[in-house]
Amino acid sequence: QAELKTLRHLLHLSSKMSGAAVSLCLLSLLSVSMACYISNCPIGGKRSLLDAPTRRCLACGPGAKGRCFGPSICCGEGMGCYMSSPETARCLEENFLPSPCEAGGKVCGAEGGRCAAPGVCCDTESCSFDPSCLDGADDNDQISRSESGSPNVGGDVLMRLLHLAGQTPPHRLHQ
Repeated sequence: QAELKTLRHLLHLSSKMSGAAVSLCLLSLLSVSMACYISNCPIGGKRSLLDAPTRRCLACGPGAKGRCFGPSICCGEGMGCYMSSPETARCLEENFLPSPCEAGGKVCGAEGGRCAAPGVCCDTESCSFDPSCLDGADDNDQISRSESGSPNVGGDVLMRLLHLAGQTPPHRLHQ
């Protein structure tokens, strides 16, 4: 409605302005109304995101052994998850890349998160305990093993700690 009001106002003023000024005003109004309102518009517009192939999210953390799960979340096999720390600085770069990424792991949680570590489900904003991520044969575990070439030794300790933490109601870790 605001655009229509502005257009009416411009048409009213057009009787008093030259044709070039009216054209310039209409052109600027058109360019503003067709803008892409997300920070990193992909080539082809917002709808092209659905057609774009997904890629692995950027590597992060100590020795680049983790994967970005959000702009301030870095999780990896055997290292757990870092949130809003220097290890997550690289994850901010994902906001400026034109193609979407997939962090790995199987889908978990109510908000479409992914298993980040045994028993840990992360979305782009937070992580929480999720029993469905305790399966030893999930996608993230297999991906990490194929990248490192060895089974997860540190993950067993993490899984035991998460089982102990699971005795209390699950809670979300907010930034």
